Amino acid sequence: MSEQTKKLTAKGVLQPALSLFLFCLIVTALLAGTNLLTKDKIAEQERIAEETSRMTVSPGADAFTASEDGTYYIAEADGETIGYVFTTTASSYGGEIKVMTGISADGTVTGVSLLSISDTPGLGMNAEKESFRDQYKKAAPYDGFTVIKNGTPGDTEISAMTGATITSTAVTNAVNDAIAQYYAIKEAQ
Repeated sequence: MSEQTKKLTAKGVLQPALSLFLFCLIVTALLAGTNLLTKDKIAEQERIAEETSRMTVSPGADAFTASEDGTYYIAEADGETIGYVFTTTASSYGGEIKVMTGISADGTVTGVSLLSISDTPGLGMNAEKESFRDQYKKAAPYDGFTVIKNGTPGDTEISAMTGATITSTAVTNAVNDAIAQYYAIKEAQ
């Protein structure tokens, strides 16, 4: 053996491994502690964001009552049902998106709000723009909306965002899930 070849010893292997283990243990404990300190605040912020979104997608409502099964909210004004609020998800380009949709008692989409989205900035993230979301504010078609890439959208069509057809389709799928739930409720009444 040459002088440049070092001999492996138990101490030479265990000392760095133990150091790395202790470092990882300390970092994990710090992350767990941070999570413990912030999880309640994060949950509270999410609850407030959802309450604000409910008011946005169902304008005119002064109260919201959770359904018996907890899958949607009933929007009320002066004790009367004026609509429903649904939270649905769909797969998009950057992962799952979470969409809140308000539908009036007469079947008109009153608003769409994105609760979570992680698509490409400048393209898919444009789904958060009011100009895109306002396209849904019309009578909820029984079979749902379809996405078109070109031309002027009709009553049951949504114009896709340029360069973000996957995101446009994902938001539309989430809204269509809400519409399907709305019609299921209406048929059950």
